[in-house]
Amino acid sequence: MKRKSGKFIFIPIVATFALLFILFAVVLTTMSDRQSGSFIIGDDDAYDASAGNEYQFVESEDKNGVKYYVITRNTTTSTTEARETAAAEDTLTTVTTTVSSTRKKTTSGTSAASSSDDGVSSETTASTTRTTATQRQLAPGEKIAYLTFDDGPSINTEKLLDILDQYDAKATFFVIYHKNMEKKYKAIVDRGHTIALHSYTHSYKKIYKTEKGYYEDLNKIHDYVEKVTGVDSRIIRFPGGSSNTVSRKYNKTIMKTLKQSVTDKGYYYHDWNVDSTDASGINRDPKLLLSKVKSGIGKKQVINVLMHDTGKSKTTTVQALPSIIEFLQSKGFKLEPLTEESFVIQHRW
Repeated sequence: MKRKSGKFIFIPIVATFALLFILFAVVLTTMSDRQSGSFIIGDDDAYDASAGNEYQFVESEDKNGVKYYVITRNTTTSTTEARETAAAEDTLTTVTTTVSSTRKKTTSGTSAASSSDDGVSSETTASTTRTTATQRQLAPGEKIAYLTFDDGPSINTEKLLDILDQYDAKATFFVIYHKNMEKKYKAIVDRGHTIALHSYTHSYKKIYKTEKGYYEDLNKIHDYVEKVTGVDSRIIRFPGGSSNTVSRKYNKTIMKTLKQSVTDKGYYYHDWNVDSTDASGINRDPKLLLSKVKSGIGKKQVINVLMHDTGKSKTTTVQALPSIIEFLQSKGFKLEPLTEESFVIQHRW
């Protein structure tokens, strides 16, 4: 029997090694993408659809003409929540800051933001340059919880305020524009809570296409809140959080620019490090919301809890709030509203 020619044996060997190399490169690229923060946690409009293609985004419009991003989960896996929890621990940082004596009034124009080649240091710079000579320090054993509610006011606002009053707790409401709700904006302030800025339109297409577009929206909600309540609010939360990746659909570098420029303009932006997950579905079980808060605390001494004030779809947030407050108070947390002197929770990516 004739022996096979050497070149015929060599060809399949080379082909096999080439295939293995390609497979290794694909796996390595996938791991790199996951480690680089290609998916994030939290707000209903903060999920990245590229994370295993588990979420589908639909931009809807409510009766007041305010646009939101609504997510639909395409697949449900047992590892999703574990991965989100790991992402939270890996991508969140607590920043201690104090108020600066100088405030710059925001205009509708744009400003150039300093940047860095690594694409991360803009956030780091914003966190450090805002800190003045003295910093507030936690006392031994001191714990602080900031309860925050996005997207209101709504039909739930006064119910939330009543519960907070019952427990002598203070919170922060990151508001957007809603028609005919002037009394609710005022009630937030009159009852001793912080009214903060989220967005006027909550439309990614409008606010994250250009820096000018973002500030036109921010100025609009700022001026409206000031007109209705008399508060010149300088505390903000980006729709989707500062680490949202949906904005890249409209402008790949907009978040890096905005995180620096809002700070330069005298604003304080806050993310969260505990997610109630009330935005992951409609009227989620109150017990589940409580369990998510419990598991999210870990050993943290300062927490910012993400919740929502969005009407009929978040009635269970109202139901869960008493048990959440009772749990936090039992663990020694003081429930404070955000101020310009508060500890700042910001995402990194």
